[in-house]
Amino acid sequence: MTDILGFPEEQTAQLLEKIQFLLKEPLPDGKVKKKLVGKKDLFRLRVGNYRVIYTFGDTWIRLLGIRKRNERTYEGAGLQADGPGFVPDTDGDDDLEFDAPAPPRFTVSVGAASARANEPISTPLPCAITIARLKQLHIPMAHFAALMECSSEEALLAARVPADVLERMVDSLFPRSLAEVAQQPDLLVSEPEDLVRYRGGELFSFLLRLDDDQKKLVDWALKGPTMIKGGAGTGKSTVAMHRVKALLGRPGARATERVLFTTYTRALTAASQQLLKQLLTPAQMAQVEVSTVDELARKIVSSSRKLRRVEQDLPGILRKVRAGFAPSGQTAFERKGRAQALGQLSDRFILEEIEWVIEGRGLLSLGSYLEAPRPGRGIALRPGGRTALWELYELFSKELDLGKSETFSRLRSEALAMVRAGKWRGHYDYVLVDEAQDLPPVGLALLAEVATGPEGIFCAADEKQSIYSRNYSWAQAHARLSFTGRTAILRRNYRSTAEIDRAAFDLLLPEEGETLVESASVHSGPLPVLMRDVPDADTAAVVASFVRQMAKHLRMKLSTAAVLVPTADVGTRLATALERCGLPVKYFPGRELDLAADVVKVLTLHSAKGLEFPIVAICGFEAGTYPVAADFDDAGEFDEKMRHERRLLYVGMTRAMRGLLLVINDGCTLETFASLKPEHWHLGEH
Repeated sequence: MTDILGFPEEQTAQLLEKIQFLLKEPLPDGKVKKKLVGKKDLFRLRVGNYRVIYTFGDTWIRLLGIRKRNERTYEGAGLQADGPGFVPDTDGDDDLEFDAPAPPRFTVSVGAASARANEPISTPLPCAITIARLKQLHIPMAHFAALMECSSEEALLAARVPADVLERMVDSLFPRSLAEVAQQPDLLVSEPEDLVRYRGGELFSFLLRLDDDQKKLVDWALKGPTMIKGGAGTGKSTVAMHRVKALLGRPGARATERVLFTTYTRALTAASQQLLKQLLTPAQMAQVEVSTVDELARKIVSSSRKLRRVEQDLPGILRKVRAGFAPSGQTAFERKGRAQALGQLSDRFILEEIEWVIEGRGLLSLGSYLEAPRPGRGIALRPGGRTALWELYELFSKELDLGKSETFSRLRSEALAMVRAGKWRGHYDYVLVDEAQDLPPVGLALLAEVATGPEGIFCAADEKQSIYSRNYSWAQAHARLSFTGRTAILRRNYRSTAEIDRAAFDLLLPEEGETLVESASVHSGPLPVLMRDVPDADTAAVVASFVRQMAKHLRMKLSTAAVLVPTADVGTRLATALERCGLPVKYFPGRELDLAADVVKVLTLHSAKGLEFPIVAICGFEAGTYPVAADFDDAGEFDEKMRHERRLLYVGMTRAMRGLLLVINDGCTLETFASLKPEHWHLGEH
């Protein structure tokens, strides 16, 4: 796509005509189409003075790159004939670089980091950026000044220009081998015209092309309920989208059928809609609704009453209620015991108990809560403790009502009750649930209820973040969610490199009823970097050094990097320190995250869930930012907290697509790090 973006506009029609020609007959004819000597299954298509390099199969054409045939064409344009970015092409067409260099091993070492943090780093560019080069690459004139000011790699990577402009510029200066291009995931378009739409800004993304294992699952067991599990980056969402097409295009499909496609966050809703629009016909797209479960719940409840404000500061409300709360009891001894039992529970634990057990399971009375099984919650609450927590929950609910606010978990419960009572009849013939493991039981039950029947239900879940982590099975959430004999597993990871995936997998411990299998990544890259015993004051210098090296290696802007930290306080301070190291950086609270911002994003590990970044640094584990056993009176709550920390760090590590750095602060005693295997990391020096 980068080559197509830089292709001469006046020749675009000819390029599309030739690509259309390939669709009819990709076999070489010795003239316009030719097999490259010594290159297995590699062909070139002649388009004037350019060569399109491609491979093909029974049903697809794969475009790998566009190369200039004759370097003399650049004479008079201000570009050197042997300048980087253009592969010389003789009549033989057989000298195209295909072999990729071995991935580098990064060494991040800091001695007197604080003294060196502000030292300028300058690596000269291989050649000057000229107006002639910018015009040849079709760089918008508005970015000429910013790019021509760059004389070093560091300045170029930090240039205030759009990411696609920088990528085109860097690819020109540091050309990728065709092997590097071939290692990337294939992007799928149905017609050559889509390439023009992309170039013109009408089309912003493509679907991943499915591999053979994924194709099998698209129309496998279309009459559900069906479950597909897979780790991070295995393409579960892509399979789900293709499944929508298979459902609406199957023999006997009715034009009146309705499909609900649910995504994990509102940010993913727009992306899912855009991809589905590319995959479906306009008539089919009119049959599809893309929504989060919370948006669905609001839609259902709003059909019968006016919605109130959704409360964002639940911890603050709980602290206010707890400050004046005294449990009931027949005797002073009983009241004291209940108060002590409740006092040992953290605010976070209580809020999770409310969301995942009380409201999450739709418990409506103290009696039902006293009888509810709670395996794996970490603390086996006795009846007195449960009674006190229920009374606190009732006051918590009253406080929300007094503030004329509500929570998403209460909205889900209310919506579920309405659907079950027949007060809402907007059912869907098919319900596809992406990231199902992140939904509480009531949310899953709501989605099961709005389906016309179990045969229309499809779920995709991360097997390494199974709902069993909340100790509640799918069928317990709703009888329709019984996937026995109808579950398949995807194992190939398309997001992270094999090296990152393997290092992250070491963190996981199987829970009851859970089987963990390491996924197989289709990408390879440098080992993730592990820096131990780094003083707090040196963290920013270590991170800045790594981000610069990896951005150069990946030919990406510095702003493609994210720095993940345990707390907002650490993130705010670290962003300031990184700025002093010369990085464009900003700390983003979760709700304010701007993925398009031209800065390195600093955010908490919790805020990063569901996101992905080419470069990720995880750091900031200072004293007080992680749990230690001495702070917990109950060993069970500490174990539950450590289970959460282990999974959270796994999620953070698997946000990294190509480069990962983990910094362990000097004196850090977080037990989770003991699971890391040194052979899976490049151990940096300090």
